[in-house]
Amino acid sequence: MSQLSISRFSRKLLILFWFSLIFVAVLNTAFWFIPTLVGESFDWLTVTFPVEVTLPLPVMRSLLGFIPSMFSPFLTMALLWQLIVLFRLYEQGAIFERKNVDCYKKLSYLLIASPFASIFSDVLVSLALTLDDKGFKLSTEANDADITMMVIGLIVRVIAVVMERAVELHEESELTI
Repeated sequence: MSQLSISRFSRKLLILFWFSLIFVAVLNTAFWFIPTLVGESFDWLTVTFPVEVTLPLPVMRSLLGFIPSMFSPFLTMALLWQLIVLFRLYEQGAIFERKNVDCYKKLSYLLIASPFASIFSDVLVSLALTLDDKGFKLSTEANDADITMMVIGLIVRVIAVVMERAVELHEESELTI
C-alpha cells in the first residue's frame, strides 16, 4: 500500500472517528436524560439500570447518576481519541515512529481498563440511584463483552511491543549506509 493510499484511507477513518466521538457523547447523554427525566413514555427506548428504579427520577438524582453512567462512554471516547491521534500520524506518513507505539500502548491500557470501568460505573450508578435515608443498594455485573475488550487490550499490547521493535529496526536501517 503506497503512502498516498495510506493517507487517503487514514483521512476517511479520521472522519469516521470524529463522527463517532461526537455521536457517543451526544447519544449516551440523551439516552441517560430522556428516560431518567421524562420517564418510560418512550416505547422505542428500553433502558436498564444496575438496580430497580422508578422513572422519572428527580433532577438531582438523575444528575448524580449521570456522571458514573458516563465512565464507559468516556473510555470509548478516549479510545476514539487515541485512534484519531494514531491515524493523524498515519495520514502524515509517520508509520514506524515512537509516537505510534505510544498510541498503541495507550489503546491497550484503555481496552484492558474497560471491564473495570464498567464494574466501577455500575457500582456508582446503583449507589447514586438508591442512596436515601433508608440506605443504598450496590449492584454490578461483568459480561463477555467486557472480558473480550480486556483480551483485545492484551493483544493490542503485544502489537505495541512488536511495533516498538519495528521502530527500533527502522531507526537502525536509517543509520545503515
